[in-house]
Amino acid sequence: MLNVAAVSLIQAVTHEIQRVSIPRGTVIIPNLSSVLFEEGQWKSPHVFNPENFLNDKQEFLWVFQITGQQMCLGEGLAHMELFLTVVTLLRKFTFIWPEDAGEPDFTPLFGLTQTPKPFHMKIQRRGNT
Repeated sequence: MLNVAAVSLIQAVTHEIQRVSIPRGTVIIPNLSSVLFEEGQWKSPHVFNPENFLNDKQEFLWVFQITGQQMCLGEGLAHMELFLTVVTLLRKFTFIWPEDAGEPDFTPLFGLTQTPKPFHMKIQRRGNT
């Protein structure tokens, strides 16, 4: 699985957390890559597996939400827009990996965000849309 952001937003400690002594003002940069590839947390951390985000009852589980003052007010809208965009693309088009392209290379390119290496795909409009 490839996460876009390698690290989360920079946070600063404002108070003691669960009796752990971290000095006030300490900058914390969560490493999302280590969380998303944690072998004990995910069923298949190194492959695209949407079931990773389902709990035992097959309900959607999202563990990376920020709450409180740091919460994004538009997060729900962003999730909905992303869902609608992906569903619309999948309904209207078929995405085909070219036969002459060989195996896909999932090695990420690191920077402020992580992206896959450039690749080409064939895209065909579905007949009944």
